[in-house]
Amino acid sequence: MPQRRFMALLAAGALLFVRCAPSVATLTHMNCRLDEHVTLEIVRGMAEGCGRSLLDFVRVLPDGRTERGKDGLGYRIPDGMAMVVTDVDWQYSHPKHEEAAGKAQTLRLFVQNLVDRTQEVRVFESTVVLGSRGEGGVSERMTSGFVVSSAARICPEVVPGPDGPPSGLLHVVLRGYFMPDTKNKR
Repeated sequence: MPQRRFMALLAAGALLFVRCAPSVATLTHMNCRLDEHVTLEIVRGMAEGCGRSLLDFVRVLPDGRTERGKDGLGYRIPDGMAMVVTDVDWQYSHPKHEEAAGKAQTLRLFVQNLVDRTQEVRVFESTVVLGSRGEGGVSERMTSGFVVSSAARICPEVVPGPDGPPSGLLHVVLRGYFMPDTKNKR
């Protein structure tokens, strides 16, 4: 009798697993749907980009393409959503190469309001000491990250710089995920 009860429980458990597996499989390890994961990469020369080099971000899609905003603008977070940025990878190369060895460069990320661009706040900083060839980079994994609403964008800056071209920021990659944001809409 106990063996029969065990077999019935085992069968019920297997049925429950098969029934729940499809919904569990649609979520990633971060408990997000695939379309909620976001990877942004920096691009120079974007319309209305940040700073002298007109820096902005494009979204990297899973099929290798990128997505920009309308009219040549950088990618913008969809209305009604916010992006939680959890990881930042960046690399820098100084134009004076060996002469800049041992000097520090700091990447700063700002959240800038799309309507009033004078409204911006620093939300992230990361410093590297340049190696013997004047290059350095780091991958940062944040404990809490930072949030950007659809009413804002992310602006990068490197200090003391220069930010380039021809040298400067070689790449900046931001990773995170979308969440609904009912307070901030464009």
